[in-house]
Amino acid sequence: MGQAKRITFVHPQGENWIAGTKDIVRIANVMPPHGLLMLAAVAERAGFPATILDFFAHPLPEDQAVQAVLATQPDAIGFSATTAGFMGGYRLAVRLKQARPDVPILFGGPHPTSLWSRLLREFHALDIIVVGEGEATLLELLQADLVPSPDIAGLAYRGPEGESVFTGPRRPLSDLDLLPYPAYEKLTGCPAAYTLPIFNYPRSPATTFITSRGCPYSCSYCDRSVFGSSFRAHSAEYLVDHLAFLGSRYGIRHVNIYDDNFTLQKPRVEEFVEKLRSRNLGITFNCIGRPNHLDSDLIRTLKRGGCWMINLGVESGDQDLISTHRTRSDLEEVAETVHRLREAGIRAKGLFMIGIPGETEESIAHTGAYALRHPFSDVNLTKFTPFPGSPIYHTILEHGEFDEDWEKMNCANFVFIPRGFTRERLEELYLRFYRAFYKRPAGVLNFVSMLWKSPESWRRVLGNAGAFAGAARQMKLRATPGASSTPRPGASTAAR
Repeated sequence: MGQAKRITFVHPQGENWIAGTKDIVRIANVMPPHGLLMLAAVAERAGFPATILDFFAHPLPEDQAVQAVLATQPDAIGFSATTAGFMGGYRLAVRLKQARPDVPILFGGPHPTSLWSRLLREFHALDIIVVGEGEATLLELLQADLVPSPDIAGLAYRGPEGESVFTGPRRPLSDLDLLPYPAYEKLTGCPAAYTLPIFNYPRSPATTFITSRGCPYSCSYCDRSVFGSSFRAHSAEYLVDHLAFLGSRYGIRHVNIYDDNFTLQKPRVEEFVEKLRSRNLGITFNCIGRPNHLDSDLIRTLKRGGCWMINLGVESGDQDLISTHRTRSDLEEVAETVHRLREAGIRAKGLFMIGIPGETEESIAHTGAYALRHPFSDVNLTKFTPFPGSPIYHTILEHGEFDEDWEKMNCANFVFIPRGFTRERLEELYLRFYRAFYKRPAGVLNFVSMLWKSPESWRRVLGNAGAFAGAARQMKLRATPGASSTPRPGASTAAR
């Protein structure tokens, strides 16, 4: 075997906001590309040099991005792609393939995993797709000198006759503690260039943190294509050691635990809190929790461990509607949990959704009333998006109109319009929800309290006031009847 292959990982710039407007997501929230960080760490541990270029955190014009990738002298180029980021990544891949036709182009992530057959058929600059969880698959591919074969599970590629070949699903990694820490050192400007959502953390530096994989629930709108349904988790000891590393190496003081099911296994959470307190690291955290996992005892435990905020997936305030889409959802149980969190001194952030199949004016009114009736500290309202890896994607046209423009599929654009609605009406109701929540006295008081609870958030808001004001004006315009919803020049029509 010759010299170890070099791989350059690319996080595409993509679209994460409203097409045609200033992308305030890069101001409000920039997450490290954890999937690529782990792939790079695994490759480096095995002796394969790896580079990460994050064009979402550090956007470049396309010509400069091409030159930046080529300057790393890669033997392979690997893209991680969400649905919204795929076309931006692919346009860059086309340019790279023209410049270096001998260098294989790899794609992985939720979008390629869900649509591997279609992508191989329609996007010819793409050579290999890593389907599902990528660490072991990529490592075997590197060890095989980047030559795909049926012996490497988890690959999709073109065979000798141009036919699509899928080598079959790879068994998910059962012991996550075998993985190294993500390769944070590969990121330019880490951690300062990566910011948590505004008003969602008390102190900085802060970062996102992942403790588990897989989700045993089967909600209609969730994409579980990469990590599957089997829940697997790092041990409490691994996690606390990892936090200690982040604290000593990068000065991290707060983490946002970005798991779907952090609180699924109560004994693991209790052990984590116990070890975290015994190490006295001075690091606080947020997490996502399901109300059926959050009893009063666990809430008190989380508070003792430094939990600052818990995100709760509510989605809708209409019980009949949400029961058809979300596994194990009881709005009374959610409400009780919100009140318990408030009593314990933990902020409760409600995650809501608008425009889901079956939505009506009445159900949207129920959602708004529910958010106002209970003591949520903060809310996030996303625009329902039928991602290719979600169960609802396959029947979405039975429920309304769907503009499958991948670059708009980022939960910030109404690409799906339920029957009985117009896009402008949904935009109007979307804006009304936020105004009702944040303009009431409790909403104003919450913002004022952030002056001492999250002072850096206020500095970020004031420093980017013009961008936020412009985004607010654009949202208002989109809610005006007759407002243009034309995609920006160059928007993808490949999926139509």
